[in-house]
Amino acid sequence: MKHNILIVGATGVVGRTVIKILNEKKFKNCNYNLFATKKSKGLTFNICGQRYVVDELTEEIFKKHYDYALFCTNEEIAKTYIKKLTQHKTIVIDFSSFFRKKCPLVVPEINADKIKNKKIICNPNCSTIASVMSLYKIHQMFGLKRVIFSTYQAVSGAGQKALEDMKTTKQEKLKKLNYVINNNLIPCIGDIKDNLYSKEENKMIYETKKILNDNNIKVTATCVRVPIKICHSISINFETIKRTNIQKIKEVLNNTKGVKVVDTYYKYPMPINVEGKNDVYVGRIRKDYSKPNCFNIFVVSDNLRKGAAQNGVQILEELLKESI
Repeated sequence: MKHNILIVGATGVVGRTVIKILNEKKFKNCNYNLFATKKSKGLTFNICGQRYVVDELTEEIFKKHYDYALFCTNEEIAKTYIKKLTQHKTIVIDFSSFFRKKCPLVVPEINADKIKNKKIICNPNCSTIASVMSLYKIHQMFGLKRVIFSTYQAVSGAGQKALEDMKTTKQEKLKKLNYVINNNLIPCIGDIKDNLYSKEENKMIYETKKILNDNNIKVTATCVRVPIKICHSISINFETIKRTNIQKIKEVLNNTKGVKVVDTYYKYPMPINVEGKNDVYVGRIRKDYSKPNCFNIFVVSDNLRKGAAQNGVQILEELLKESI
């Protein structure tokens, strides 16, 4: 029996990467239904040898049953469509942040068990995924007392219009970003909230605790948009509860599924080398001599793959396993 799968936002940067990964993994026994905005209607994609035509997203989608749906969209579209789809017995993987406080936040290598019997499963924030992938085994082995994130986030994380903004040096021509990113850094991603942290920073703080299942970890973050197309980088300073050393930290990271260690004097993770890769890359592993039990690592991940599309497809794989 074929599974009927809905992909909403199929023509965006994440949606296109989802389709690319589905082709790489050669998903079998699946029929796909692609939806996007009106301007994308009629575009075609090949998925696993079959040609599919993109349709305009409207209320018409409720006239058909889907087993699973991937929503590669913003919060407004998620809010409008997802709940109603679950009433039609569709299991939804949501890439927006709309349901993240109420529904499971899943990184399959860490907490795949959270998807069981759930109607909505949330794909976490792209920088959070890369960060927790590098920290979860360290937390299991030594415990995390405190974590400081400083992110250097690629423009593709803000979507296709933001990528177009990379080409301009004129403020009045921007389509998505608040400020020119060409030859610039923007030290704020998302709106500033009442606590003076940006929306992106608050996401990282909340989601790290939720995914690692430990509200006692002290977390802070500073999120910066940088003029890079693809790959988020994160400088992470962390303090462990148990005493450990660099050798043990490296050993744990080398044995963490989905993580690759690149850590010599002249080799370290960089976006130019990580783009298109599925793993999270970790390097610059070193002791923080300013405080006991503290360490620094530098993490780079393709934000469109493990940071978004790949993680969502991995969740779909877990759901398909459950359905067998």
